[in-house]
Formats: sequence, structure tokens, C-alpha cells
Amino acid sequence: MYNGVLNKQGLFTSKGERKDFIIKRLHHTLQHLNNYSTKMHKNDFFQIIYITAGTGIQYIDLQAYEVKQGDIIFLNTWQQHSWTYNTATQGYVLSFTPSFITQFVSDHLFVHDLPFFRRFTAHHLLPLEGELSTRVQITMDRMLNEYETEHGEYMNLVRTYLLEVLLLCKKEIDKITQGSTNNIKSNELVKSFESLIDKHFYEYRFPKEYAKVLLVTPNYLNALCQKIKKKSAGDMIRDRILIECKRLLIHTNLSASEIAYQLNFKDNSYFSRFFKKHIGVAPDEFRRR
Repeated sequence: MYNGVLNKQGLFTSKGERKDFIIKRLHHTLQHLNNYSTKMHKNDFFQIIYITAGTGIQYIDLQAYEVKQGDIIFLNTWQQHSWTYNTATQGYVLSFTPSFITQFVSDHLFVHDLPFFRRFTAHHLLPLEGELSTRVQITMDRMLNEYETEHGEYMNLVRTYLLEVLLLCKKEIDKITQGSTNNIKSNELVKSFESLIDKHFYEYRFPKEYAKVLLVTPNYLNALCQKIKKKSAGDMIRDRILIECKRLLIHTNLSASEIAYQLNFKDNSYFSRFFKKHIGVAPDEFRRR
């Protein structure tokens, strides 16, 4: 049996050996850490947490999500996250590198392209109900039993179970997404817009700049964003900039003026006005809080 320990530096056994995959019961992990709350941090691996009992709060990129039985949480490698769970919380926690799956599938971008692991995704948390919840829990249990009892001899079977969980959740999200819009091309265009924002928000600040790259008009792009995301294209750009502002204020020692320069604001006073307008407090006050 692998006696794996999860920590924010990576996936390691009790002997300090790096692994591509570890699964544990959530309450064992919480007891081992002797802490039902963690500080904000990033992982260098992908993580899935499935709640089967209890409640708690999962923080992802400064957003708080209440979690309960049946919720499955997806954490990628570029998100800041932490949790606060109660002592009754149970479930499973899986941690793995993309290579663990790509040894089994030919597409090396398979994991990164899953809707809940994409950059700028809204699918951090997925509530599972009824038959789907039961099926995922059974698969998780089989995965854990195989991992623990076979000494890793049949890791391809573990990969199969993990792949089943990933695809079941993808199918559910696709169903939700397709239910909200019948125009798949429109949905793909908005996804491309989100991807472009994440790559170019430092330099492109206006919808017309993204619309030019996407070969559509700014009005058309804005209408699609309003229809699919319930917010304007400009709001989506602004929200991404604000997330980065908050990250830098909380997780670095950069001054407000240095952050303004790094994020390509014309000067510190403009950055401070922008931040206070949308967050309600000045950058330095936000950092102190």
C-alpha cells in the first residue's frame, strides 16, 4: 500500500518519493494534516475533492464556495485555493499529474482541455445528484481499493476509474452547457474569447481588440457574452484584471505602483481608482484586510 501524503509541494510518499497519482479518504487527510483549514496556496498537480458527508467552505481564487454532500471540486495548477471543512466532512481527495492520464490516452492536452480544468473556467464545483452521484462514489471507492490493495500493480485499472470520473463529470457539464445554449459555435467563440483574455489581458483592455482577433464585430461578441455568460465582454475583461490585481496584492510583496506597472496601467493613481471603483476599497486597504 502507498502511504501517500498530500502537501502543497507535490505528490510524495512517506519515503519522499514523488508519485503521479495519490488517492486518500478526505477525513484521513484532514486528520493527518491535523488541520481542517488550510492557507491559500497553489498545487503543482491537479486535484479532485468529492464530498460524501459534512459541509465546508472551499476558497478558489478569492471566491468562496459552500460545499456539501454530492459536491465535486476541481482544482488546477494555476489557482490559489484553500479550504475550511468541519470535522464531520468525509469523501475522497485525488491528486495527479497530467502524465498519469496521458500514459493512457493519446492526446497530451486531454486533461487541460476538460471544462473544469481549463483556465478561466466557471466549473470549479459541480453538484452531483441521484444516479450520477452514486456512480461516481462507487467508482471512487473502487479506485481507492485498487490503489491500496494491489500495491500499484494494476495502475491502469486505477487510470480507467479516474478516466470514468473525469468523463462522467465532463458529460454532465456538457449537458448543462448545451442546455443553456443550443448554438455550440457561439459557445466555442466565447470559450476562445476567455482563452484570449487569459493570455492577453496585460495588453488588450477593450472588446474591440479581441473581436478583431476573433474576426467578429465588438457588438456581436458582446451580445454572445451577455447571452451565454450573463455579463458584457468588457466586464469579463475587467473581472480577469481584478483577479490578477487581488492575487498580486495578497500573494506578493509588490507595491501598488509596481503592480500598476506590471499590469500595464498608465499610472498608480489610475490603478488605485480602478481598483477602488470595482472592489470598494483602495489596494493597500484590501491588502491589509
